[in-house]
Amino acid sequence: MKRNFNRIKTVICALGILMLWSSCTKYENPPAIYEDYEQEGEQTVKRKVLFISIDGAVGQEIKKKLPPNLTNLLKTSKYTFNAFADENTGDASSWMSMMSGVSYANHGIDDDSYIPKPDENHPHENAVGYPSILYRIATIAPNTKTAVVSRTASLNDKLLVSADETYDANTDEGVKTQVIDLLEKKNQDLMIVQFKSVLDAGIENGFSVENATYTDALNKVDGYIGNILDAIKARKNYDYEDWLIIITSNHGGIGNSYGGKSDAERNTFAIFANPSFKEAELTGKAMSYVRLWGYDGTDNKPLGVRAVSENLGNSSDYDLSTSKELTISTRFRFNLNNTIISSTYQPNTYNYWYSGIFGKDSNTSTATPGWMYYTFGGDIQVRISDGTTIASCQAPKVNGEWYTMTSVITAIAPDKVNIKIFNNGTLAQETTTSGMNINNIRTNDPLIFGYRPAISYDLVDFDVSDVHIFNKAYSQQEIRDFICYSGNIGESSFGANLKGFWKMNPTSTGEITNEIAGKSNMQLSGAFSGRSVSEVKPCDLGNNAVFVQSTDFYTQIFYWMELQTQKDWNLEGQVFLNKYEVEFLKP
Repeated sequence: MKRNFNRIKTVICALGILMLWSSCTKYENPPAIYEDYEQEGEQTVKRKVLFISIDGAVGQEIKKKLPPNLTNLLKTSKYTFNAFADENTGDASSWMSMMSGVSYANHGIDDDSYIPKPDENHPHENAVGYPSILYRIATIAPNTKTAVVSRTASLNDKLLVSADETYDANTDEGVKTQVIDLLEKKNQDLMIVQFKSVLDAGIENGFSVENATYTDALNKVDGYIGNILDAIKARKNYDYEDWLIIITSNHGGIGNSYGGKSDAERNTFAIFANPSFKEAELTGKAMSYVRLWGYDGTDNKPLGVRAVSENLGNSSDYDLSTSKELTISTRFRFNLNNTIISSTYQPNTYNYWYSGIFGKDSNTSTATPGWMYYTFGGDIQVRISDGTTIASCQAPKVNGEWYTMTSVITAIAPDKVNIKIFNNGTLAQETTTSGMNINNIRTNDPLIFGYRPAISYDLVDFDVSDVHIFNKAYSQQEIRDFICYSGNIGESSFGANLKGFWKMNPTSTGEITNEIAGKSNMQLSGAFSGRSVSEVKPCDLGNNAVFVQSTDFYTQIFYWMELQTQKDWNLEGQVFLNKYEVEFLKP
């Protein structure tokens, strides 16, 4: 069934869903008018996108018996069979993540009403909504022509209502027929297509190619995709069109179910194809991280998210009095401060003042021994106290992007401490402080990641990943070797001195495992969520070190169509096709 909405009406309707969540009035469809192609004569090449989701296709499963059309497409593709769906693998949530460019942790959509739920801690505040990619395109590029052909009515009626045209189909064959008809008669710039028979087969008998029904459904969809690709090449203006073909899945499955957070349920695949692309498999690894944020807890300010060590009996491993040497390496990303904390600090800045964010010290007072990372405006300060004297070293923090900060703390004499700070393996600052009592630099305070309610005088908001603590002072070259190491760190030459290693991949209850056996785990509090991103290291990982997630499709589509995203959209996806511009940019 066809729905042919006027663009202005659909934008207003989508805005109503976003802001008021009221129902949209439908109008009688005008007679179909098939558009002519562009006038002959001098023409420019127009970029277009075909996005196809084979719902329920598990990446590692279909790789085992990849059908012929998808196999042939790899020859001109950037692809992976290790892509990841969002943590909520329900149908509505996974489609929302793909089409909004925002993860479930933020959009919170878990049913096909696509209505955001109010914050349970602030039930009277308006729920935050995230518009679909089609709403954004309709708003910033209203002349761009879009269409949706799907098997799910709620995609057309709610999530993707801002399309110029939407079409329901009862079968995957019906989807294929409608898409080919559009390619033959219309001139859309972006088409979004959904196939569901593979999902249905997985629910019926299992999400595995050992299930003949699952494999048969995959092969049929592959045939439909072949027909669609032929129809694109047969278009009258094909020589003046530059198509990006994206084929993926909204989520995977395990047994005959899905919806959870298991790797099999989240495992999908992604193919980005264009005739100019050279074949390349995307081999990036996932990097888990947690966003830690909070205030001082006063004046009704929210306390946010932090992590505290569970087993204080192991904490002496992280005291300078015990080891006399410490190397602490952590990946940080400091986020933009979007909230006014006081009249002194303005929004949209990276100001962080006088807040402990990481370490083993209960307070910034000189009288409390231990060590701590302490924010100081544009710097991070490493502060060490023996209960009487403070030793400190500070260096600029990197704002808005991932970097590795490594601190080397050494007792170079019974009364002298040397501190070095390395940013991405480069020495940023070094200090030496005398008059310290090394044996007193110890505490029973827990190891804390995140804000400290008693001493956080400004907003704390940062992402953290891969925290390592060694009981040895490493040289600059050893630090560079370590932060670029790609194997199992526990089995490397660094393993013998590794006393703490937290990947920042929390369980559903918020526990962050210490990868070193018998050492202290961390426990998150607050509205935490585990997230992933392509692994970031200050090393040359190559163009193909990309880990694809569901939020990345939005940004790739915008990039290909030469549209500009906005910072205040708060998109989470990366752009990586720009790494290959030498292959496809025309002179």
